[in-house]
Amino acid sequence: ADNYTNSLSTRWLVSSDYLSLSNITLGYTIPAKYTRQIGIDNVRIYGAAENVALWSARRGLDPRQSFLSTNSSTYSPMRTISGGIRVQF
Repeated sequence: ADNYTNSLSTRWLVSSDYLSLSNITLGYTIPAKYTRQIGIDNVRIYGAAENVALWSARRGLDPRQSFLSTNSSTYSPMRTISGGIRVQF
């Protein structure tokens, strides 16, 4: 037996814990008492974000992906941010 190898050692293990913030959606409707003064029935401001953040013990590794011995050529999901204003007269 080779006493100098570390094949049974746990020193190479890294925590697989992670925190993923996947979706955020925010919206606000301006109260009608303010919008009707300028001739508008309704104003809504909104925003949405997908794949916002990922915190992991290993930098550069996405623990949400499958890591096998084969090359799967997959990418981490893209971050998408969108927003808008809806005005009703």
